[in-house]
Amino acid sequence: MDANESEVTTLVPTSSMSFENQVLILRAYVILSDKGSKPIHYKKVVSATRLARTQISGVNEFFIGLGLIKRTEKGTYLPSKELVRFYSKDLGNEDYEKLRKPIGDSTLFSSVKGFILIHGSATESEIIDYLLEESGETTRSRAKRSLEW
Repeated sequence: MDANESEVTTLVPTSSMSFENQVLILRAYVILSDKGSKPIHYKKVVSATRLARTQISGVNEFFIGLGLIKRTEKGTYLPSKELVRFYSKDLGNEDYEKLRKPIGDSTLFSSVKGFILIHGSATESEIIDYLLEESGETTRSRAKRSLEW
């Protein structure tokens, strides 16, 4: 088993923060890492975003699972090339198309896609129930945040 196989993918962020704040965190990783050229400790993201440490740490594993950041060492992360290309100096002009590949390759995407293929279709509520069951999470708003991606 290689190192990637031993990591558990997080299907649901442990913090139910807004999608906009999740994007804020990702922007901070890109900017603070000098557009992906140097790893950044999440505490610097906490300071720059003025969000709680628990909020940042609560989405980091989720972002790793989506392929948007990677851990370089404990507490230190580097944004993916796709995330760097996603970034725009003009807030609100981020290019979400740049995130299609890492998110399309993620366990979250393949889990939801598989569920829909098995059932032929699914409502948002059914997918949320499935994500809660698969993740062991109990907070519906957190599972719904996953679907926003």
